[in-house]
Amino acid sequence: MYRFLFPVIILVISTFNNLDAQVVNIEKQRTDKNKAFYGNLQASLQYEDSKKVIWQNTVSSDLYLRTGRHYLMSFTSWDYISAGKENLQDKGYEHLRYNYFIDSIFAIEAFGQYQFNDLRKIKYRSLGGLGLRLNIIAGDSLKWFTGLSAMYEERQFTYNAAGQYNWRINLYTNLLWNISEAAKLSGIVYFQPSVQDFSNHNIAGEAQIQIRLIHKLSLVVNTTLTYETQPPKDVTNFYSVVRNGIKWEF
Repeated sequence: MYRFLFPVIILVISTFNNLDAQVVNIEKQRTDKNKAFYGNLQASLQYEDSKKVIWQNTVSSDLYLRTGRHYLMSFTSWDYISAGKENLQDKGYEHLRYNYFIDSIFAIEAFGQYQFNDLRKIKYRSLGGLGLRLNIIAGDSLKWFTGLSAMYEERQFTYNAAGQYNWRINLYTNLLWNISEAAKLSGIVYFQPSVQDFSNHNIAGEAQIQIRLIHKLSLVVNTTLTYETQPPKDVTNFYSVVRNGIKWEF
């Protein structure tokens, strides 16, 4: 299995450009354990001294609180790159999500998110929503979820322009496959059209593979493709993301 997986990972990394998506995939960070509180923390710091001193740091956390029918999640991410006195990239987000499980199939979910991304000229994007989540398949090795919600979105830009305000439908479907005890694969598709104008929409697809290295440490490779019909000024409609690193769980 691993002889097959590692060449695929290398191929994925070499194929896509390392850009940054607006749609944040929260589904890949969901996890459910028989604990009241759990999560994971990730951090990296890179220093390079060439013609300019380059600093790059990444910090993220996934935290979970589960009591009875109530499930609270917090996801945080921040990436920063500077070269000398020049800021090359500053992006991040905070996402809060609450689920109330009606039964083993249906759950009500409410969420809020704040994010910023200098590279894609987004000063900030804030949103909040409410919807229903459906558990279609809940096997030990295969899980399939889908969700439908309504959300309100505001976007402001780093350049002089009017902000964007939209009510959107948020539709997603998510598959999780535990290939073995040491390898996991997941995939998700989002569709977010504006209620006022369906031609104004965001579409995103994402795949992630996680391979355990030792007891609680894993290699994680993630790729995303996104299409946005109304991107910020001078920013492409289509963009992609590749992220790879290590993950420690507790």
